[in-house]
Amino acid sequence: MTVSLEFKPTHILFGGTFDPPHEGHRLVVDLCLQAFPNAQIVITPSARPAGAFGQHKQPTASFEDRLAMCQVAFSDLTAKGRVTIDPLESRLPAPNFTWKTLDALTGIYPEARWAILLGFDQLQNFAGWQKVEELVDKCDLVAIERPGFESLSAILPRLRASLGVLDELASGEYRLGKRDHRLFVLVGSVSVAACREVRVSMAKAKDKAWLDPKVTEYIRQHKL
Repeated sequence: MTVSLEFKPTHILFGGTFDPPHEGHRLVVDLCLQAFPNAQIVITPSARPAGAFGQHKQPTASFEDRLAMCQVAFSDLTAKGRVTIDPLESRLPAPNFTWKTLDALTGIYPEARWAILLGFDQLQNFAGWQKVEELVDKCDLVAIERPGFESLSAILPRLRASLGVLDELASGEYRLGKRDHRLFVLVGSVSVAACREVRVSMAKAKDKAWLDPKVTEYIRQHKL
């Protein structure tokens, strides 16, 4: 996709439990870096994750282990300066709502134009996020199609109803909210890998190459 230079985010927040980080997480980061080659992606594993409509999550691995696995899984990109793994959410009040994280990051990077990276599974529930209207007045969204979840045509009417302005400007680019932010929809190589399935069967995850071998070794060594 071609993104208008005027509206290109400089920093992209990718939050989640990463319990554990898998092929799907890596592919969406790679896709995002291709679309926004000058952007910095900031990955923030949730210490005490919040969920849409108050359905908070309970990770099985500790925050320290999930942070370490992210550092392992994205080590090549952090070495290149493309990705930062930030333990910020461990220092924020629980639960880790995205608006709290974004407010904290805005203080650290005051000149940044922020976007939130999310999959269609999160986009379909985005209207249920806390302070969602404030979020879209502060940042862009970058949404990645994900197999097995609702299509964009099904999600957009709900977003329009809850957020107001959502006009298509170009293929894969929509005007969002009241302050002329953007929803960018990226299409590319993604994975059906899911944290839940990895936790249920490491053998299946290994057979399908869902985990970086270094992450698999970390899980083995730490008996997760």
